Amino acid sequence: MNTLRIVRGVPTGQRTRAAELYWEAFAGKLRPALGDAVRGVPLLADQLMADHFLCAVIGDQVVGVLGFHSGGASGFEITHRVLAARYSPWSAWLRLLLLAPLDRSPRAGELLLDGVCVDAAARGRGVGTLLLEEAAILARETGARAVRLSVVDTNPRARALYERLGYRAERTEHLGALGRLYGIAAATAMVRPLAAEEGVV
Repeated sequence: MNTLRIVRGVPTGQRTRAAELYWEAFAGKLRPALGDAVRGVPLLADQLMADHFLCAVIGDQVVGVLGFHSGGASGFEITHRVLAARYSPWSAWLRLLLLAPLDRSPRAGELLLDGVCVDAAARGRGVGTLLLEEAAILARETGARAVRLSVVDTNPRARALYERLGYRAERTEHLGALGRLYGIAAATAMVRPLAAEEGVV
């Protein structure tokens, strides 16, 4: 039986697979700016920053991904130039505006996560937990005192997982009319303090 393992970075040949998982999890938020999967997935695969991802792998197949901010960069670098080349120069600014509400900025002393995505066929095997625990290890290695992420109101299962792992709700943002565009009503920032966990093996 193939063993589930967590790796840092995206394995060779698995960029498209990682992008597909990300699209599957966040299509509702990405579709207004990037269109359908036929156009969106290749763009994500090309702009994926492999060193800003953790991957869960079974055999040679990625079954889960977690993106994070580090060194001033996030999991994906989508610029006006990239959008203009993929779509059109006149629509690129609009697409950037549609992506802007999804952007989050890291705070000093925190590791900010971009999102956790697990293949439907691999759920129930602890993939999300292993990815999040590796993120906490990475955060400690980089001197961060906490890990922060956002969870939308339509994903109570993910929120329950985060709470089990020590994340606590910090602030909920209600998106109003903008939320209808993305198919969500609110997003909650959750933080897991690491200082209290020092010395825990």
